[in-house]
Parts: sequence; structure tokens; C-alpha cells
Amino acid sequence: MPTPYPKWEELPEIDLYLDQVLLYVNQVTSSAISQNDKLLTASMVNNYVKHGHLSKPLKKKYNRSQVARLIVVTALKNVFAIQEICQTLELLTAANGSQESYDGFVTCMNDAGNEQLPEVVVSACETLKLYYKTHELVEKLGGKTNEN
Repeated sequence: MPTPYPKWEELPEIDLYLDQVLLYVNQVTSSAISQNDKLLTASMVNNYVKHGHLSKPLKKKYNRSQVARLIVVTALKNVFAIQEICQTLELLTAANGSQESYDGFVTCMNDAGNEQLPEVVVSACETLKLYYKTHELVEKLGGKTNEN
């Protein structure tokens, strides 16, 4: 089982440079992704900014909201298209803000309850969990096949 995602108040309070963001986001998401999934890279972040999926850093530093968005995008990018993820995030953050939306995602992913969460968040979390479970099963089956 992946390690729990950090809640909003557990995210770094200080703004981070890109290399720090990459290290932090990849630490948070690495236990959940399979070996075939790509970690977050500087090129990815730059492309997200270039295409408007992530706001530009201020003085080359990324704030808590941007880090939270990158955690969600990195977790979901192996299952959903980046445009779908960002479009959904825009709708959710417009309705109830970054903190509430992020904490809803974390609550769902950490199996801490799905009550009163938007259906799209619950659906995305369940899809991601099934994706992880499928990879786990495939790895187990692959190990048994190699042993025989």
C-alpha cells in the first residue's frame, strides 16, 4: 500500500525551487507509482507551465498550491490525460479552492472517507487505486511465472 499523501497543512510552508519541488513531489508519489511510471521531471513542469496547466513560479519558486497541484497531476498522469486532469482541477478549485480540493483528494487516496467529496474526485481516486492494484497483481503474477 502506498504511503499516505500529505494533507495541505503538511505541505512545505515555504516556496520551493524547481529542484526542491521535484525531490519533494517524487518522494511523495514514488511509493504509489509502478516501476514503469515516470517520475516528475523539470521538463514536465516546464511544459505544464508553458501550456497553462500550472501557474508560473514567482521568482523561480513554487508555492504550496502549485506543489499540491503537481502532486495530484503526478499521481493521476499515469491514468488520465493531462488535459483531463487540469480541466477537472480548474473546475474543482474554482468551486471550493485549492486547499479544500487537495485535501479531498488526499482524504480519498488515504482511505480516510469519501463523504461529501465531489463524485469526480471519488471516481478519480478509485480509478487510480484500481490502477495501482492491477500493477501490483501483474507484478505478483510476473514473479510466479518467472519462478516456474
